[in-house]
Amino acid sequence: MSYDFSSLSHPDFESLCLDLAGAHAGLRFEAFSPGPDGGIDGRHAKADEMIILQVKHYRGSRFSDLARAMRHERASIEELQPTRYILATSHALTPDNKTALAEIIGSSLQSESDILGPAELNRILRENHDIEKAHIKLWLSSAVVLDQIVNAALSGFTNATKDEIERKVKVYAQNPSFKEASDLLEKRHVIIVSGPPGVGKTTLAEMLTYKYLAENWHLVAVRDLDDGFAKIDDTKKTVFFFDDFLGQVRLDLQTLGQQDAHLLKFLDRVRRSPNARFILTTRAHIYEEARTQSERIDDKRVDITKYALNVGIYTRRIKAHILYNHLATSDLGEEYLEALIDHETLASIIDHKNYNPRTIRAITDTLNTEGVSAVEYPDFCISSLDRPNDLWEKPFKNIPDKCRHLLIGLFFCSESGSRISDLRLVFDATHAAMCEQFRIGAGPKDFEEALKILESGFVAISSTTVSFINPSLRDYLQEYLKDIALLKIILPNAQLASWAQSIWSYLEEVVKPARDDRAQLLDGFRNVSKRLHLTPVFKKDEYATDNSFRYYDLAFTNRLQLLLKWWATFRDKELAETIRAFIANSNLRYTVWVDGLALPALISDFRSGQYRTFPQSKEQADLLEAKLIEVVGYDPSSDALSQMWDSADLHLGPELSSQMTEAFQFAVQRHLDEAESVVGQLDSESELEDHQKALVKLASRVGGDADPALQHAKARIRALNSETPDETPEPVLEPKMREPDKFTDTEILSLFSTLRRH
Repeated sequence: MSYDFSSLSHPDFESLCLDLAGAHAGLRFEAFSPGPDGGIDGRHAKADEMIILQVKHYRGSRFSDLARAMRHERASIEELQPTRYILATSHALTPDNKTALAEIIGSSLQSESDILGPAELNRILRENHDIEKAHIKLWLSSAVVLDQIVNAALSGFTNATKDEIERKVKVYAQNPSFKEASDLLEKRHVIIVSGPPGVGKTTLAEMLTYKYLAENWHLVAVRDLDDGFAKIDDTKKTVFFFDDFLGQVRLDLQTLGQQDAHLLKFLDRVRRSPNARFILTTRAHIYEEARTQSERIDDKRVDITKYALNVGIYTRRIKAHILYNHLATSDLGEEYLEALIDHETLASIIDHKNYNPRTIRAITDTLNTEGVSAVEYPDFCISSLDRPNDLWEKPFKNIPDKCRHLLIGLFFCSESGSRISDLRLVFDATHAAMCEQFRIGAGPKDFEEALKILESGFVAISSTTVSFINPSLRDYLQEYLKDIALLKIILPNAQLASWAQSIWSYLEEVVKPARDDRAQLLDGFRNVSKRLHLTPVFKKDEYATDNSFRYYDLAFTNRLQLLLKWWATFRDKELAETIRAFIANSNLRYTVWVDGLALPALISDFRSGQYRTFPQSKEQADLLEAKLIEVVGYDPSSDALSQMWDSADLHLGPELSSQMTEAFQFAVQRHLDEAESVVGQLDSESELEDHQKALVKLASRVGGDADPALQHAKARIRALNSETPDETPEPVLEPKMREPDKFTDTEILSLFSTLRRH
C-alpha cells in the first residue's frame, strides 16, 4: 500500500518519521516537540556522534516553499554541526529537487539517500510492516482501507460513511488507551469501554472497530442482542459494536431487565468463538447503577472485561494534540487560530476542569461559532467549557420550528438513532400537535425540509438512519425538555410503544415530576395506552434485499409491564380496563426470547407479587399462562427452552401448573426425537456446544435419553472442524512512548504554531 501522508497532521507525520528514519538509519531517535525547534525534530547522540532528523510536512505545497523553509534551517544546521543530517518530507521529490535540497543543507548531508521523500518513506513502510500497523491513523485513513471499512460496514453500520470515518480518524489523537483496549479485546474477545460523558468512549470503540473492518472483518452494529444472536457465526469473522448499551443519558431499567440475562449469554457465546469480537460502551455512572440493579451484571463470577476510559488518562500532551487535530481539520478561518495562539488561551483550554473531546469538537465547529468574531473566539472557548450545554442554546433556537420538532422526536427515539421511516411517523404526530398548540403553519414537505436543514450540523443521515451528530446535543435537549407543559403536548402523540417507554423513563428518571404535574399527564397516558397493541414487534425490513424482518417495537410483555407501571402510578380504572383488554387480545403473537423469559415473572406478579391488587388479577395470570404455553409451543431452540423453563421454575415454583409442565415436556421430547434435523440447522461449534449442554439438562428433567441426540451434535461438530481452517489474527503494535508526560506552555505554543500559514 502506498501513502501520500495527507491524512496526517504535522505531529502525527513527525511521529511516523521518527520511526521510519530510525529504521532507515538503524538508530533510535529522541523526539522533540513540533514547532520552532532549532533545526531538530529528532536526535540520536552518542559519544562524539550526533545525528539530526528534520521533518517537513509539505504535502500539497510548492517545492519552492519547502526550499525556502530549508534555507531558513541552514543557519541552525551549521550551528549544530551534526555528523549526519536526515531530512524527511511528505513533498514528492524529483532527482533535481533532491540535488537542490542537498546544496541547501550542505556538508552535514552525507548522501542524497538521507533525503526521504514519499517514495522512500513508503519503501521503508513496506519493509517494516510493524511500523505501518502501529500508526493507526496512517493506514485507517488510506483510500484502500477506507473502502474496505465502508464495504464491510454496509450491512451493519448504516451511518458509516467514508467522509465521516476519515474525519474521525483525522481528529483522533493516538494514545495508550488504544493499545491497552486492543490487547484486552484480543485476549478476552469482549470489552466494555466505560467512562464519563464526552471523554471519547465511542471514538475509542470506533477506532477498535475500524481496525477489524480494515482487516476484512464483518461488522454488526447491535441495537438489540437478538441482532447479535442472529448474526454470530463461528465461520465468519465478525465484530459486534453496541454503543451505550445501558442507555445514553440515563439507565434504561426496562432495557436492563430485557438485556442482562441475554447479555451475559451473548458475552459467553462471543468469548468461545475464535472469529467474534464484541465492543460495548457505556457511561461509568450508568454502569455502576446497573450493577446495583442487576445481580447478573454484578456477579463477580462473570468475567466482564471493562476498560474504564477516564479523562484522567489524557496527559497534557494528549489533550493538546486532540485540540490541535480538531483545529487543524476545522473550517475556522486563520484569524480564529491566530487569536487563540496570540491570546495565550490554549493552555487554559487544555487545563480546564471540564475539558473533554466532545466539547473540543463543539467549540471548533463553525456551526457553534456563528456570530462569534475572531477577537471573541478565545473567550467563547473558555465560556463554553465553563457551561458546555450552552453551546447548543443559540443554534437550537435559531432553527425553524419544524427542525426543533424533529429533534424532539429524535430525542425520544432509540439512542443509537432512528430509521428514517420510523422518524417520519414520530415527526408527523409531534409536529402536528405542536403546530396546532402554537398556531404554527405546517406543510406537506416539512419532514424532508427539516432533515435537509438539520444535516448541516445537528444530525447525521445515512441511507436508512438519522442520529444526533454530537451526543452533547442530546445532553442539551435533556435539560430543555424538562417542561411539563411541553411534555403534555408531546406525550399523547406517541405512535410507538418504544417511544412511549422512552418518555416514561425520561419523566421518572430525569424530570421526576411532583404529584400535581403527574396528574396533568394522565390523559396523555390514557390516550397512548389504547394504541400500544397496534404496532408489530417485527416488521419487514424495507431496506433488505431478502425477505428479512427487523425489530420494530417493544415485545408485548414489555408493553404490558409499561402499562402496569402507569396503572401502579395513577391507579386509574380506565388504564386497568385497557390492560385487561390487552391481556385478553388473542391476536398478539408473543416472542420466544423476550416474552418467553419475561412472562413467568409477570404471571407471578399477578398471583402474589406487586400486581396482586390489580382487578381480577388471578384471571389475568391465567390468561398470561396460556400465552406462555403458546410460546413454548413455537418450537424454540433447546437453549431458549431451557432458559424459559428455568425462568418458570424461578418465578412460579410450586405454582407451575400441570398444563405448563406438560407443554415444556412435550417441547423437550421433540428435541430428543428430531435431534438430527435440529443440529443440521446449527452452523457453529459454540451453538452446538450450547445445544448439547441444554439437551443434557432438559433430558434429565423429563427422564429422557440424550445420548442419541448428543451423538448427532458431536458428528456435526467434527464435520464443521474439518471445514474450518485455524487462523491466528495478526497482532497490532503500538509506537513506543518516547515522550515524557510533561508538556510545557512553551511546547504547547510550539505545537500550535504549525497551524500558522507560512
